[in-house]
Amino acid sequence: GSIAPSEPAFSGFVFKIQANMDPNHRDRVAFLRVVSGRFEKDVAVTNVRTSRKIRLARPQKLFAEERELTAEAFPGDVIGLVNPGAFAIGDTVTTGTPRAFEKIPHFSPEQFATIRPTTPAKRKQLLKGLEQLAEEGAIQILWKLGRTSPDPILAAVGSLQFDVLRFRLEDEYTVETLLQPMPYTLARWVGNDPGADVRIEQRGTMEVEDDEGHRALLFETQWAARRLTDERPELGLVSSIV
Repeated sequence: GSIAPSEPAFSGFVFKIQANMDPNHRDRVAFLRVVSGRFEKDVAVTNVRTSRKIRLARPQKLFAEERELTAEAFPGDVIGLVNPGAFAIGDTVTTGTPRAFEKIPHFSPEQFATIRPTTPAKRKQLLKGLEQLAEEGAIQILWKLGRTSPDPILAAVGSLQFDVLRFRLEDEYTVETLLQPMPYTLARWVGNDPGADVRIEQRGTMEVEDDEGHRALLFETQWAARRLTDERPELGLVSSIV
């Protein structure tokens, strides 16, 4: 159903996350639009996606590059919340009955590449940068199933996103990288995971997992994806996991 702005319970929707708005502190800010009720500083809310209780401290109102702390906000207002990994794009937070707003559409990636630092000693910085930048939603981080390779796999809708990522890694995290394109053209997530002991083998296909442990398959062609979907309907292959 719909939620009216006049409802007394506070609720809000995270529609954007931005990393390194203050490069000196490596902060990540979650942008939240107030949907109903009255937001007050230090209010305790539930993140509906994770069921976690979170206290919303140090809320900010942002004007271009300027920020100021705010004590309250009302339906229609946008506030910034420091995000230590507690929020993802599309999250609903509320003080009332847990109800989730409709998710932002998520597009299945079509470009894939492995990435590594030019200097092996900067691998830790690379992984930290990837973790924070991936929260913005422009790329996804995948790994060979079982983490059998140390190199993360980048997944994106277009190759320009790779260029932007590499520039930001160098500019914001001082990590120069090498990118190796992969031959895959689409990904499908396994909705009904058959378990780690069941391998899905097909030519032109790679088994991977995302950072949350969801199993997925990379395909070189649409034909390969259709074939496996027809032959293994019990896998419940889907274009994304929300």
